[in-house]
Formats: sequence, C-alpha cells, structure tokens
Amino acid sequence: MSNFQIYLRSHRLLCVCYEILRWTLHKICFFIPDPAPVWYGYNKRPTAGQSETLPLDKSWYQMRRPLYWHEHVYYNLDNALAVNPQVQGFAFVFFMGIGDYLYTTAVWDALKEKYPHIPFYAYVGEQFDRNNSPIVGKLLAENPNFEKVFYFKGMRHPLIWKNYDYSRVLQQVPEHFLVIPVYYDYGIHITHRVTSLFDTFGLPVPSEVPSPRMYFPQQTAEVVSDYLNTTRAHAKNSPGIVFLQLDSRGSNYVYPHMQALVQGLINQGYYVISVTKGGPLGNPQYLELDIKKLSINQTWQFLHILKAEFPLYVIAVNSVFWAASAGLELPNLGLQHWIDKKVHNLWYPNIQVVTNYLYPLLSREKQLLAPVQSYTRHNKKIIDYKPDWVLKWFLQTFEK
Repeated sequence: MSNFQIYLRSHRLLCVCYEILRWTLHKICFFIPDPAPVWYGYNKRPTAGQSETLPLDKSWYQMRRPLYWHEHVYYNLDNALAVNPQVQGFAFVFFMGIGDYLYTTAVWDALKEKYPHIPFYAYVGEQFDRNNSPIVGKLLAENPNFEKVFYFKGMRHPLIWKNYDYSRVLQQVPEHFLVIPVYYDYGIHITHRVTSLFDTFGLPVPSEVPSPRMYFPQQTAEVVSDYLNTTRAHAKNSPGIVFLQLDSRGSNYVYPHMQALVQGLINQGYYVISVTKGGPLGNPQYLELDIKKLSINQTWQFLHILKAEFPLYVIAVNSVFWAASAGLELPNLGLQHWIDKKVHNLWYPNIQVVTNYLYPLLSREKQLLAPVQSYTRHNKKIIDYKPDWVLKWFLQTFEK
C-alpha cells in the first residue's frame, strides 16, 4: 500500500473527497477503470511483484456507493471462480462483534451447501474495541462450515467500522485463496441484516428471515453442569426463569436499576439469571453468571438446556441477546434504549420491543410504546427504563 493510500485511509473525509472526484471522472470518462475505493485493498497482494488475486474488472464484485458513508460491496463468487480457476479456497474476514456474527450464521450454511468442496477459512480481528470482539473466532471454531480460524491485528477507523486495515490478513492468507471481507449493507432501506447478507453473496433471499444458527459441544462442561444444578435446585417451584442481559458494549451502556428490577421479578416468584452485574448477590433466587468461567457458547448451551426444563424468558437491551434469543427460540422483552431508525435490521419475531419512539418499519403490535413517565434520561442519546415499568411490561407480555 502506498503512503498516499495509507494517508487517505486514515482520514475518512479525504477518502470521501477522493472517491467523489474519482467517481465523477469515471462517469465523465467512462474508459477510466473503476476499481474498489483505496481503503478496500482486499483484492491485492502486499508483496511487490505478486499478481493480484483477481482482475479489477468487476467480474466478481460490484460496488454500490451513492457517495455516502456506508458504501457496500456485493460479491459474485460464481464469477470469481470462473475468471480465476486457480482459486482454492475462500478466506472470509471478520471484524465485528458477537451479535454481528450471529446474524451471519445462516449464510454460511447456504454458502457451504453451494460450494461444498471449497474450504472456508476465517480471519478474525484479535483485539477488543467498540466494533470488534475476538470471541467471534471461538464461535467460528465451533462452526462446522469453517475448516480453520486465524487472527489478525487490524486497525479500526475512528469514524467508520468498515474502513479497517486488511494488510495483515493479506500477509497470512494462502496463495490462491479469495479474500472476502464480511460486512452488511447499512441503512434504513435495508429490510434485515440477514437478508442483506444473502443478497451480498448473491444467494437467493429467503422469504422469511432465518434465525441464527447455534452450535453446541456434545459434552457439557463442568462449569455448565454446576450452574444447571444450582438453577434446578432453586428454580423448581418458580413460574419460570428470567434471563437478563442489560449491558451493551456497542453503546457502552449498563442498566443502572439492576437491584430493583431483579427484586421485582423475584417478588413475582421468578428465578433470575443475569450476565449483567449489579443484582442482589446472596439471594438464592438470583444467579449471576461469571463470564470469566463460561464461554459465550457455554452460556447459550446452558440456556438451551434450561429451556427444555423450565419456562424461560429474556429481558435484554439491544445487544448480543437480541440475536441469541432468536437462535435459542426464547421470548424476549427487548429494551430499545436509544432511537435507532435502523432497528428493523436487527429484529426477530420473538422480540417484543419496548421503545419511546414508534418505528414505522416494525410491526406495531410488536412495539410497546413507553410513556415519558416510564423512563429517565441516561445521557443525551440513551434512556433508562424504570424497573417497575419493565416489570409491568414483562408481566403483561408474557404472563398472558
């Protein structure tokens, strides 16, 4: 990568200005080639003199970017294999969080069914930041569609998550592997992340949005068994179990009323399990999972086993467990704690959304409009729902 490209990559506004100029020249002088923007270097090798993996003639990808911040690439893998018969595998690049990964899982089943003899390698960002979690690599290692998982040190752009550094990936990927970053089209016009990703890879878009795929180990780990025994002993006389996830890494949010909400649920007879800290430790009707002892997949396996034995419900802010609850087929009271007009991209039918803003692209019957008196302002963007109101919505939604 040239110093000029590195400079453009690190200054998003310059990237946009450069692309506007290049796009305009291409439209005026149609004979000028129209390659991917400079920050998408995934179709080039970093070693001098080494040929590019595929030609830049758009025979295998299409860039749709009406000069806005979240441009998108659509792939045609059939054409990629046709123009380069030397391709021996697909190297998918992941720079995303756990919830983001869950939305991709149905696509890998479809792609593997279409290309059963092509190995799938996964490359995962190795550092935690607002957009990326290396735990995605552990989930990919348990996904039967992927033969190998590797990690790379990527650089997150401060303004846009798509604009990260692929150069370390290109140094690792074997020769004759096609490098394919995984990301979603982004905007109100997208009906759902999952259907968008099917479209991204040129797959037939399913008529109904498929739920996330969950893969569990055959053996139950000792820590999972211990938590199961504790739960069975204390929840046997309860009307059900309520699982809480009320923090979000993406929005840097932690629900401030854990004690009151948990106590309200316990007063109604429920056994409460939480991955968010702050509940009444020492109460036998409350279990706070130690996520340092449990992997995220073990947490899901724990809930999957409990679901077969108890009525099990989820209360979660918009984060990992919106998608996870759909994969586990659990009813979810989803607390939308900030206004996101793209929330329909993330929604599944098992989620009843509590919101202080009615979303026109979500079914009205799946939204509970929160009155002004039901929440307080956490900051300029985020709100906190009062625990007595959350309890009221939970009871009226699920006890009926």
